[in-house]
Amino acid sequence: MTSWGFDAQALDDPQAQAWLQAVFAAADVAVFASSLTCLPALRQISLTSRSRGMVDDNGAADMPNVAGDLAGLVTRIGSTPASHPVLQARQVGRAFVALLPLRFDAARWQADFLAQWPPGSAAWLSYFERISHGPADQPDQARLR
Repeated sequence: MTSWGFDAQALDDPQAQAWLQAVFAAADVAVFASSLTCLPALRQISLTSRSRGMVDDNGAADMPNVAGDLAGLVTRIGSTPASHPVLQARQVGRAFVALLPLRFDAARWQADFLAQWPPGSAAWLSYFERISHGPADQPDQARLR
């Protein structure tokens, strides 16, 4: 398995647990932060009978990440809870892990995108629907399970 193992669907697959436990052990960390998979996920991972780890994938800061909201998401890992609105947050040991909405000028972003990638181009076909309307994923798909 690759870093796509941090995709929400892969994280929810019971067969992925052995791989997740192995990568946490190899890295010797309590939290993995990722942005590779393009859609958000925040999952607690059982490492042993007494310890847990966290995978926090913000999806993409520059694109909408949940249906009905054109904001991006950023990951915050800090020594105190976030003081800003969060999509989801969880404490892991002494660290506070959160997915925070990143508000930006969506109309300007769409115009900048179209200046680089006109309708019909490969990037336009792949991303413009999501940039202008958001993905189909509901907010609860990103939340801690």
